[in-house]
Amino acid sequence: MSETRTMTAEAFEAALAELGWKGAEFCRRTGLVANTVWRWRKGIGTVPPWAGEYLRAMLALQRLHAEFVAVGRQTGPELADDDGASGPAEGAAEGGSGAAIQ
Repeated sequence: MSETRTMTAEAFEAALAELGWKGAEFCRRTGLVANTVWRWRKGIGTVPPWAGEYLRAMLALQRLHAEFVAVGRQTGPELADDDGASGPAEGAAEGGSGAAIQ
């Protein structure tokens, strides 16, 4: 069985801050009432394992988005054609061989 990781109140706060979320945003996304999240943030209640896993997953998605999808990201040289243009080879979209017609 997999080991569950607990999240402290400080780590919960830090994860919300890194995501740019307030407690209300976490509540909206998870369907929780504000009082529950307030208690976790103050260390009065224990952050359940699912909440920590959810925040870790959202942080991982945010990092992946920044790395691979963020606006202005340039294509790497491995994705460029011989002429430096990126995208599928000419004719490939129509089901052709991808060879350019000269």
